[in-house]
Amino acid sequence: MKKIYTLLSILLLTVILTACGTSTTTEKQDSNTQETENAEVTTSPEVTENSEVDTTQAASPEKELEGTSTESDSNNYSITVLEGYELTAEEPNKDLLFNQENDLQSMRIETFSPEEITLEEIEENTMASLQASNESSTVTEITDDNMIPTHDSIQNVSAHQIDTTDGKVSGYVFERDGLLVKLTVFDTAATPALGKFVQMAETIKSK
Repeated sequence: MKKIYTLLSILLLTVILTACGTSTTTEKQDSNTQETENAEVTTSPEVTENSEVDTTQAASPEKELEGTSTESDSNNYSITVLEGYELTAEEPNKDLLFNQENDLQSMRIETFSPEEITLEEIEENTMASLQASNESSTVTEITDDNMIPTHDSIQNVSAHQIDTTDGKVSGYVFERDGLLVKLTVFDTAATPALGKFVQMAETIKSK
């Protein structure tokens, strides 16, 4: 009878020890799983933050136009002139920027102060001048962004053009830091230079 009690005691002890071991293993596994999840949550924002820093570092500053900074002799502005082009006084309050290799390609520059005239009045005058270049054609709006002067400080841009027998005549009106600007670009159909005139126009600013 004692042997039976002894065997029962051993079996009961074995069951208890086995249950304790399973519980301990399960707790360790749960603990390890929780630590892994915490580690993933902690490192995820760091990865995102590093990615944002890399994106910022990859951005490059806007490249400035390479040319000669030139001040108008009779008007209150300066402009960066590309090599092969020349700025000269055409008549009072008007300058002419022309291609030295082809003087049929030029840009008439006029500047005003807000006290003299409004942008709306300049735009009306520009549209009338364009239409006078070819009464049988129609003035259209320029929609190509590459053919419109753009800069952080350039505002209220109006851009139009008309076809002529020689090429296109384009008119621009805009405001920059209190300076009102009117441009008339005469371009030829063969090897047009409008893009270069627009690049130089973007650099016009008060002295």
